[in-house]
Amino acid sequence: MLKITPDYVSANKKLSLDQINDLEMHSFINLMNVIYSQLELLLMDDEGNLYLKEALAQTRGLLDEIRSGKLDGFLPKHVLEYKNTVRRTLHSIEKKAGDAETMEEIREARSLLEYIFSILDVRLEELYKRIPDPDEWLRICLDDFRNEHDTYFDTLEKNSKGRFRIVRDAAHKREDDYLVEMDITSGNGSTIAMPLLFKDVIRDLISNARKYTPPGGTIRIGIQQQQEHLRCIVSDTGIGIPKEELPLVFEYGYRASNTGDIRTMGGGFGLTKALHVVRHFKGDLWIDSEPDKGTTITIELPLPRSIRIQKNEKKI
Repeated sequence: MLKITPDYVSANKKLSLDQINDLEMHSFINLMNVIYSQLELLLMDDEGNLYLKEALAQTRGLLDEIRSGKLDGFLPKHVLEYKNTVRRTLHSIEKKAGDAETMEEIREARSLLEYIFSILDVRLEELYKRIPDPDEWLRICLDDFRNEHDTYFDTLEKNSKGRFRIVRDAAHKREDDYLVEMDITSGNGSTIAMPLLFKDVIRDLISNARKYTPPGGTIRIGIQQQQEHLRCIVSDTGIGIPKEELPLVFEYGYRASNTGDIRTMGGGFGLTKALHVVRHFKGDLWIDSEPDKGTTITIELPLPRSIRIQKNEKKI
């Protein structure tokens, strides 16, 4: 296991303001890229659709705003207008559909986009919560946290169109199924405290674990609020990372040489963001990985004094 903090000096310490913005808005960039990709696929079958071209133009515009650090277009009313543009687009395509196969494709696109919109709403709510105090630790309902990730994996399974299943019990696992095990514990058993930006990091690590683990593999997520630390471990049985590249995968935009043609909507920022956030909150990060055996990321963040006091008060 290789400890990345503070032993390794990386380009992470030389990030520009634009790069830091890209990292902190990474989840939004990924979501908008997924929407754009889905709309592009629809355009291939309906190149003359003006609604579709308008939806693509608006998506590009929002991506440009995110990358420039502006949020003017991400006010709730503007997001609602944008979502309605995409919905009108789907309706216009649906009216032209001439066969059952096309209708099914549109239904699948609608289902995926509505799921992305629901994620976008949650991320926007979190973004506006963290704007007044980006370093604030908030209490998150454990059931909501679990449900969010259950929905993520359920949607992945649905969109795989039968290529794989995702199971939570090893007894139900078949050869091409993913086994996902998640264990989250805290002192009070109902909430766990963390910065909202770190919640984003956990999402990224889980997404990476799934992305770089072929069907049939196992993904384990452990999150525990300990006496003095918040500890998070995400491990997988995926393609792993060559030993000599372990420090490099935390560099901005670097991808391990063995990722090959694995399709991704991101920019290779997930681990860079993780290290950036861990350093910001004065935590530690370890990585353990071996090609064809998998990767484990371990993170510990020191609990702020306010959270420790709350825990101690409850024990009295």
